[in-house]
Amino acid sequence: MIHPNLYDAGWQTAKCLRDTPEIDPQDVLSRWASVFSGVAIISNRFTPPHQDGSSRYHWYDMLVTLGRYRNCNLELPGLGISLEYGPRMVVGIVGNLLEHAVPGFEGDRVCYAYFMRNNVHEWVNVPASDWMHTQYYE
Repeated sequence: MIHPNLYDAGWQTAKCLRDTPEIDPQDVLSRWASVFSGVAIISNRFTPPHQDGSSRYHWYDMLVTLGRYRNCNLELPGLGISLEYGPRMVVGIVGNLLEHAVPGFEGDRVCYAYFMRNNVHEWVNVPASDWMHTQYYE
């Protein structure tokens, strides 16, 4: 677990949504099983440099990449870093703070980008977690 307090805030938000009377039992929110409030599925697409703007600066997104592809890098232009980004990799990234991109690859690739939306936490009145601190693991 990268950020225990963020996980707890996400879990509490999902629980509040399930318990909210305005949420119909047939609504997907009543069965949402993730601490993340959203997921984007990116299939066979290059991703230009960008930052994700609907989260908080200290919240992690999780990127899961799968497929049969090669020659793929996750670029972090602001840091001057290029990381090998092969199949079956999971990367935690502060996507609101760090510009990131996937400029190319060869083959078939899908990325599941899991994220939290600040407005969802605010709607159910769950306090947002703060920056991750190493003492959370003590």
